[in-house]
Amino acid sequence: MSTSTANQPRRSLTMTTVQGVKWSTAATILTAIMQVGYTAVMARLLSPAAFGVVALANVVLRFGGYFAQMGMEQAIIQKQDLTQEDVRAAFTASVVLGGLFGTLLILLAPLSIYVFHEPEVVPVAQALALSLVLTGLSATALSLLRRGMQFRTLALVEVSSYVVAYGGVGVTLALSGYGVWSLVAASVAQGLLVGLLAYLVTRHSVVPLLSWEHYEPLWSYGSRISVISFLEFIGSSLDTLIIGRVLGTALLGVYNRAWMLVSLPIYMLTTSVSKVIFPAFSQVQADQARMRNVYLSSVTLVAALVLPTAAGMLVAAPELVYSLLGPKWGASIPLLRVMSFTSGLMLLTMFAGIVSDARARLREKTIIILQYLLVLPGLFWLFHGWGPIGYALALNLGALLYAGLFMRLLHHDLDIPYARLLGVYGPGLFHAVVVATVFAGVRLLLQPLQLPPVAALLILMTVGALVLGALVLLVPLPGLRRELCAFLDRLHPDSHPGVLGRLLARYVRYLNPAAYAPEPTYPAATTVLP
Repeated sequence: MSTSTANQPRRSLTMTTVQGVKWSTAATILTAIMQVGYTAVMARLLSPAAFGVVALANVVLRFGGYFAQMGMEQAIIQKQDLTQEDVRAAFTASVVLGGLFGTLLILLAPLSIYVFHEPEVVPVAQALALSLVLTGLSATALSLLRRGMQFRTLALVEVSSYVVAYGGVGVTLALSGYGVWSLVAASVAQGLLVGLLAYLVTRHSVVPLLSWEHYEPLWSYGSRISVISFLEFIGSSLDTLIIGRVLGTALLGVYNRAWMLVSLPIYMLTTSVSKVIFPAFSQVQADQARMRNVYLSSVTLVAALVLPTAAGMLVAAPELVYSLLGPKWGASIPLLRVMSFTSGLMLLTMFAGIVSDARARLREKTIIILQYLLVLPGLFWLFHGWGPIGYALALNLGALLYAGLFMRLLHHDLDIPYARLLGVYGPGLFHAVVVATVFAGVRLLLQPLQLPPVAALLILMTVGALVLGALVLLVPLPGLRRELCAFLDRLHPDSHPGVLGRLLARYVRYLNPAAYAPEPTYPAATTVLP
């Protein structure tokens, strides 16, 4: 059975990608809204230390998680010609590795005491190790859904499992006084539900396969992806490891919740696109020109939303913290403001990493991550005297370095001039300045009214959405206008029936009136007789 889609027509791939982004975005928005509500409830039921313990346990879990899959998920998506035997090989490897590393994590978790000096982390990490087994069982089914770009099904799986696991199991146990274990139970329950639902809709073969012939190509790509993911994990976890060890779980809990607040809205904007972009990029991995155009278009469009969102959170940090976490989390406000830049830039740089994965530029990506890992500890040491704020500032500088290194890679691999690579951020930076200025003005107007934080936040969000919508859709800068026109042109708006087609066609004419201007007419020549 061959499931290759590398030769799909351009229009089909574009439309499939758009549909995938639509469903992925819907799922991400719903999940993010539920996460905000879940966090607001749990932050009032549990102490900051409980979140700190789970954050440290998740570091231990992720340590084994990257090797428990060996990149089998990405290998299934990236492979151009996939056979039934490849699927069986990937499932067999995922189950065996998940069970093996889950067991090792249970046995080795007590050693984390020497790293974190927190005995409470050990049983929590051991309980969460069950997630590795569940991931091994569900990874192949989820990868096949992503490869087939069945994001509507994935959206239903993701949202329904989150509602039951976190809204049902987690909150119920927290209300019953189970403390940190309510967080653990919610995480494990979601992993179980995702695995069951994903397999029910794919029904792939679960017959083990022991022939190395079908493992070798998956292993060759997947093992390198696994090493890269592990190095990325180290880079993203250094701040958690150091703060947990040096400053304790209470301050780590404050730091962790600030990072969650600043990354969640931006993650919501970015992850829905990135989930679809990797399988889409993989289908055109050999077409350099097309890959270049899609990358530039994607980053321009996403940056136009991500950067102003980060700027808005920077200004509205007090309203965010007091509305969603409560008054006892005031120490998160300055952290949130500093972290907003880091989160936005790192998530945009993620697109360059996806290009590297799709084009199998794994050696170059590994070198970039190693360079980042060599510099980041030095930045942490340089700013460690400033407490958690210092670590956040160090991450900002590290994010700039990381973005610069990937720009150099894209410059050589996709033949993109540096000016063009920097230009994709132009519309987003302009939007960020405008949104931050408007937010600052609105906050000044609201201060005399002494509104509750929730009411003030809702007003700011409404104003921000209107301003950003006008900037993106009504008065886009030339670079953004060009990418919007190119994107909509690939959708063939005239081919859509009904109201949607007419609206798209009118909007395209609004963005690019010159392309639809009527041909000039000239009066017919007349002969004047003497």
